[in-house]
Amino acid sequence: MTRFRLLDGLRALLAATVLTALIAGVPLVLYALAGSPLPAHLPGLGEIGHALTHRDDGTLFLAVVKVVSWAAWAGFVASTLVELTSRIRGRATPHLPGLGAAQWLSAQLISSVALAAGSPAAFVMAAVPPAAVVAAAPAALADTTTAAPDAGHDPLRFAGADASSRFGQFTTTGTHALSGQPPARVLRLTHAVYQVRRGDCLWTIAEHHLGDGDRYTEIADLNTGRVMLDGARFTQADVIRPGWVLRMPATATDLDRPQPPVTDRHSGHPSAAPEFSRPHDGAPSSPQPSASQEFSKAGEQPAVERDAAPPAHTPQTREARISAPEPTTILLTDGGEAEDSGPSAPVAAFAGGVAVGSLLTLARLRHAQRQARRRGRRITLPTDPDTLRTEQELHRLAAPDARGPARQALATLGDAITAASRDLPHVLGARVCPDAVELLLAQPAGTPPAPFTQGRTKATWRIDLNSEAHADSARDVLPALLTTGHLDDGHALLVNLERLQTATATGPDELVDRFLATAATELITSDGPWFDVLAVGFPELHSAGARIRPCADLTEALGLLADRARDLRGRLATTDGPADVADRRLHDPDGDWTLTVLISRNTPSPDQLARLVDTITALPGGLAALAPGDTTSAPSRFALSQDDQGPLLNVTPPGLTVRPHLMPLESYQRLGELFAAAADTTDVAADDPPYDAYAGESLLPPASGANGAAISELADDQQEHVAFEVGEPAQSEAAGPESQRGEAMEVVQVSILGPLEITGTVADLQPKMAELVLALALAGPTGLRNVQLAAMMGPDPDTPKPSDQLRQLITRTRGKLGKAPDGQARILCDSAYVYRTHATTLDWTRFQELADRGAKRNSTTDLWDALTLVRGPVLDGCYHWWLETPVIENIRAEIVDAADLLAELELDAGRPDRSARAARQGLTSDPYAEQLWRALMRAEYEAGNMSRVHEAWKACLKAVAEVSADGDPHPETAALYRRLAAARRPA
Repeated sequence: MTRFRLLDGLRALLAATVLTALIAGVPLVLYALAGSPLPAHLPGLGEIGHALTHRDDGTLFLAVVKVVSWAAWAGFVASTLVELTSRIRGRATPHLPGLGAAQWLSAQLISSVALAAGSPAAFVMAAVPPAAVVAAAPAALADTTTAAPDAGHDPLRFAGADASSRFGQFTTTGTHALSGQPPARVLRLTHAVYQVRRGDCLWTIAEHHLGDGDRYTEIADLNTGRVMLDGARFTQADVIRPGWVLRMPATATDLDRPQPPVTDRHSGHPSAAPEFSRPHDGAPSSPQPSASQEFSKAGEQPAVERDAAPPAHTPQTREARISAPEPTTILLTDGGEAEDSGPSAPVAAFAGGVAVGSLLTLARLRHAQRQARRRGRRITLPTDPDTLRTEQELHRLAAPDARGPARQALATLGDAITAASRDLPHVLGARVCPDAVELLLAQPAGTPPAPFTQGRTKATWRIDLNSEAHADSARDVLPALLTTGHLDDGHALLVNLERLQTATATGPDELVDRFLATAATELITSDGPWFDVLAVGFPELHSAGARIRPCADLTEALGLLADRARDLRGRLATTDGPADVADRRLHDPDGDWTLTVLISRNTPSPDQLARLVDTITALPGGLAALAPGDTTSAPSRFALSQDDQGPLLNVTPPGLTVRPHLMPLESYQRLGELFAAAADTTDVAADDPPYDAYAGESLLPPASGANGAAISELADDQQEHVAFEVGEPAQSEAAGPESQRGEAMEVVQVSILGPLEITGTVADLQPKMAELVLALALAGPTGLRNVQLAAMMGPDPDTPKPSDQLRQLITRTRGKLGKAPDGQARILCDSAYVYRTHATTLDWTRFQELADRGAKRNSTTDLWDALTLVRGPVLDGCYHWWLETPVIENIRAEIVDAADLLAELELDAGRPDRSARAARQGLTSDPYAEQLWRALMRAEYEAGNMSRVHEAWKACLKAVAEVSADGDPHPETAALYRRLAAARRPA
């Protein structure tokens, strides 16, 4: 290693000498030999003519050489200045026409000098061009949607042990994401995606990947209203840009297969849509301005997005509507949302990774709640509607973030380092690109081990995410990776807090407070082992799990940190192995080398900060800290500032500037209320708040999905535009022969006790149509007013669906549903502008009738009839932002209670085999319900099947490990198994 550093130092010295000679020495030599580049006087026409018409005696040639030499020098100086300016600002270097060779030379010389300056990563990050993105970019890196995923596409769900991952389906399983390891907890998004290329149009994309160009409307429906990487919103089917990542229907094929080049100009396609049948341009090759650039030029605010693709006859303009990027997935911009949020908008957007971690935390806490719930009771939920809407926002924005690919790359690094018997390099952080991860090293570390390759300099190692090399283990090499935001090219930047050691956050107080709240939430809710958090000033997160250790003040936290330092120091001194704690963690995975992170909202005093720095820097890893403080005494710094586009965050080291996501403090408070309610294991009555709002015939509250401000703004417009619906016959939309089913059934059946199914229609429903039918079915006889429907069908609570699009959606859905036997449409609208379903049934309504009657009469017949309606988890694989948590929890509890009661009745009647079947049927809806696992073990014991008792116990442990905070079952479950295993079945 010393030899490499010496060579790098000599190379840097040589590069600095050459750079100085070219910038300062060349002009001196030129001036001495050829004189000033400026002529003594301007030649007249006569002199020019004489020089061109007479034989040259060498004077003209030397003059030309002189001018070219001075011009080449000027070009090199300009290239050097541009290169230095770009690197200092942390931005990509722009290309200067005609100066490619000069730019390359200056970049090489500056990079070599930077290696000796102690922060090569900052220069490398600006110098490395964005990696090429494959035609089918992973949605986990490129998706920036804020629209609710459509039914039928498995947008978001908690699953058991299903780790299948065909293309377009991404799973995050804590540190095992993308690694092929058995998952512990699965949160799945299953949209296939396609990245737009130059010359593409939506019709050709549909033709190539869906088999029919006119199916472009399906792609438009999935993407309208989504914010793309360049900040533009998808609003019109005929306006797309290269680099956009589009959601694709589940039936899309060949998304990962290279496509032949497409011409920029299309002569027209055989389509009924005029925008595609006439000649038109494909996706432009020239780069488009970002959203922020558009705003700064035009001085206008983002327009409200449209949520569904307009039909072909709708007038359209030839421009994409622009909006500031919404903070989801890895595009972690703030967009000014916190400043614009009013009382009617209690939450702003969460980053995708924070949302995923928060939902996983809620799932763990609620598992404990459900096991403590008594039959007929309900788990405790927040009663504040604004807090409940916060959970809706988490579901709406949850998406795998950049930490999954980064951890997979680091796990692969751990395997490669172990196999090569090398020391782990000092990794400052990671840059996550759509198809690769670049590790930023604190200093060059020699030749990278395969499958890593060398970056532009020895200070970066790169791994291709599409390579076949995968980690063989679940190593979490750098546990405390913190997402800082995204660079100008949209790539995420994560930093390694353990290597930063002690970091301070500086800047305006509000921005610093939001940054610390966001960082603490990400650290405490992240799904991964190997680190604990000492938290000072974050009472809202005290209920978030066992990882957090609340501290009353910095004095207490510093004492605990010092104790941990003494323990680590003693273990390093008394055990054999590498000197660095991170290396020990890698080579001794069974040892206690847990990282401890102190994060404080309180500003340390100078003495406290000095003690903090001394404690952490005295050890080679194992400790890290993040606290506010405007000081240069800490080794690392997060400097926050604000410009006209939102917050900026400069991270030193590595000296890069990103756009961070800063959680609004109100959202943080609401999140804390969610955690506190989920940590309360006392149960409540079935008609207590918030369940009482759903006790009637409607499963939707009176103002479901409707933001009060949005309704007031929309009401007049909608009342005027839907008046045509009253009493007007439905306009049937002709279904293609391939999807016709002949005459409609007597009723249309909407089934939610499992994956969403809608049967009895005359033609297949598109996802948005299915969402409309689901909303009306859940509303029951009460129905939904037009303004409620407009709000619910929009992409988020604050963006209702435009009235013309709502009318078109309802009309098209009526056509697909067909008419009822009495000749009426299946969606009716009365004079009060209330929509209701007609001749449509909901399986949950029937379940309630049967289960209630069975419970009152202890009738096993009715209970069996109810349970036969259960096909799986409620609305499995289907989530819309307007679905209320109390609704799902109420249905889940009713099913578990019915199965538990039936299993008990059958066992009391001496039918243990039927008792076991009842428990298993209930477990299909809730595989984590330990009440039913206990009922199953009792039934198998009474049947004399001790082997099945053991099998049920093992299956219960496997299920519980996926959602339990500590991986252990409820004490009653463990006690029952021990009792059954120790007892002998009486004859």
